[in-house]
Amino acid sequence: MRKVNINLKVLAMAVSLCALTSCDQDNDELAVENEVAVIDESDLAAKGTCDTDFFELIDAISGTDYNSGISTKIDDRSCSYDYVQTTLGSKYNWGRYRLKSSDNSGRLQVRMERTSKRLNFANNATLEFNGYARILNVGTVEDNAGPSANNDGDGTYIAQVKGRHDKIVDKESKDPAIILFIAKPKRDSDGDVIFENNQVKEFDIWAEQVKSRGGAGSGPNGRELKRITTVKRNKDFKISIKSTFSTSNGVKKQTIAYTINGASKTYDVPTTNTRGETTAPIETRVRIGAYRCRGGSADILFRDKLSVK
Repeated sequence: MRKVNINLKVLAMAVSLCALTSCDQDNDELAVENEVAVIDESDLAAKGTCDTDFFELIDAISGTDYNSGISTKIDDRSCSYDYVQTTLGSKYNWGRYRLKSSDNSGRLQVRMERTSKRLNFANNATLEFNGYARILNVGTVEDNAGPSANNDGDGTYIAQVKGRHDKIVDKESKDPAIILFIAKPKRDSDGDVIFENNQVKEFDIWAEQVKSRGGAGSGPNGRELKRITTVKRNKDFKISIKSTFSTSNGVKKQTIAYTINGASKTYDVPTTNTRGETTAPIETRVRIGAYRCRGGSADILFRDKLSVK
């Protein structure tokens, strides 16, 4: 299977956004720069650590924070870019999360993310995220893996649900993800990226689900990929993620219900750890932004008025 590296070009049209339904994407586009920071917005940039081995939350923006609905802090472990806020020629305000594969110099993968408040376990307790996003570019590599394969190098995570549990065993993460949402460039039957006007035409959104709590890494024994929907490049789509705790027959459980671009699915988080022992969820939270870029660059936008409840 042949894969093609993607480079973002200048998109000239700058028109305002129109209202959209939960399953239809906006037909108008944003004015996009070619992988450079917006000069007149440099005073709004959040300066991250530029170190994928080091974690430190910093204030995202000094002033009006467009994405403060999820958090006022940002985990920015990129080097080429900083988090910026912009309108990109539209009537909306956007938080812009960008990555380059060349920043993957440390132990952890490059990222620029925000995380919600924590929800501790209680029967029928829920944590719900809602917001609108756009995708301009995601990480793309040349390999022989298909999009549903765990070793496929394509893609950038745009959101994930974290979920700590008890009975953590050796080599299990102390802060594990339980489901991640990854965007990959849509390809034709020959494995070639589909372009339109010299830009990636569409992106497939996949759910990467753990097979057991604490499932390590993204290998075939730890996670599996389920396709959700296809979104057009540079078009709005809505993301809703709801994490719910419950108890059934004495077993504490967690369920993730999500709707992305109108496609709704429910995922029952496994109740066992990697050793096969029954384990109980302790807490949960949601992260959004951009995470992982193994080739090329990633450019993810989240609109203002994100909400977590």
